[in-house]
Amino acid sequence: MTPENDDRYVRVAVLVLLSLTVVAGISATAIHWMAPIHRPMDLVIPPTATVLFAGLIVVLMRRPHWVVGVARVALAAGALALAAPAWLYTLQAVWMPGMQLIELLPPLSSLFVVYLVMVMIFIPGRPAFVVAALSWLLIALPVLIYLIAHPAELWAPRGRDLLMAYGPVSILVVVLLPVQRGLAGKIQRLASERQRMEALLHRDPLTGVQSRLLGERMLREALIEGAAAGVVMLDLDRFKAINDTYGHPVGDRVLQAVASGCAALLRGSECISRWGGEEFLAIVPDVDAAGLQQVAERLQAAISSLPVAPVEQVTASFGTTMIRPGDTLDSVLQRADQALYRAKDRGGNRVETADRASGVS
Repeated sequence: MTPENDDRYVRVAVLVLLSLTVVAGISATAIHWMAPIHRPMDLVIPPTATVLFAGLIVVLMRRPHWVVGVARVALAAGALALAAPAWLYTLQAVWMPGMQLIELLPPLSSLFVVYLVMVMIFIPGRPAFVVAALSWLLIALPVLIYLIAHPAELWAPRGRDLLMAYGPVSILVVVLLPVQRGLAGKIQRLASERQRMEALLHRDPLTGVQSRLLGERMLREALIEGAAAGVVMLDLDRFKAINDTYGHPVGDRVLQAVASGCAALLRGSECISRWGGEEFLAIVPDVDAAGLQQVAERLQAAISSLPVAPVEQVTASFGTTMIRPGDTLDSVLQRADQALYRAKDRGGNRVETADRASGVS
C-alpha cells in the first residue's frame, strides 16, 4: 500500500468513527431527555460532545491533512466525556447516602472499550500504552475502587458488567490490539518480501533486463491475445572467444552493455529478456513483418556500435518471426531459432527472418 493510500485510509477511518460518535451522541441525548429523571451532566455532555465531533468532521473535510490533529482532539474529548461522569457519579455515590453508582452511572463501559480501541489504533507504538494506562487510571479505576468497596453493588448484574468492562475486557483490548498490529506488520513484511522475490525472479541479476521466466509468460500472453506481434531472437557472435581472450568480467560487461543498449531502443510495450547465456529474446507487439525487420536492424546497428573496451567490436546475429494463428510457444521459438542460426551460418552480424524464408510477408 502506498503512503497516499495509507493517508486516505486513515482519513476515512477517522471520518467513520467521528460519524458513529455523532450518531451515538444524538441517541444518548434523546434517551436522556426522554428519561423520567433528568441529571444535569447527562443533559450536557452528550449534546456537547455531539456538537464537538460534528465540528471535527467539518474540519477534517476541509483540511484533510489535519487528520492526526483531529484524531488527537477527538481522543482527548472522548477521555474527558468519559472521565467526568465516572468521577462525578462515583463521588456522588460515596458522599450521598442512599445513592448507588450502578444506578447513577450512564452506560459508559462499552464506550470506554471503544475509546481504548481508538487509542491503540490511532496512537503509534509505546505512547499508545501510556495513553491507555492513563485513561484506565482516570476513567476505570475510580469505578472499580468504588465497586470493590461496595460488594452489594459489585455482585449486582450491572456491577458485574462494569467490573468486566473496566477490568479484564479493557486489559484484553490493550494487549490484543498490539498483537494484531504486530501480526499485520509481519504479514505486510512477508508481502513485501514476496514482491521482492518475484521481482528477482522477473529480472536477470546480471543484465537487469527481464528474466526468461517473465519473457515466456509475456510470450504466452501474446499468443493468447492473438494480436499482431513478432519476436526477435539474438545471439552474440563469437562470445566464447571474448570470454577466452579478455576474461569473464569483460564478457559480463559486454552482456550488460548489450542488454541496456537494446532495452533503451525498445518502446514501453516492447520487452527484452535474457534467454540464456549470450542469447536474448525481444517481444514486439502491434507490428507487421516490415516493422519487425526494422526493429531487429535497429538493434543490430546499436550492438555493433557499442564501445566495450578492450573488445574491438561486439556483433550479434538475429532471427525474427511473426506470431501466426495456431502458433504455440515452441513453434514460435523454433522458427526464430532457425532464422538465427541461418544468420550465424551466413557470417553473423545480420538479420534473418523466418517469414521471408517461408514466403510469409
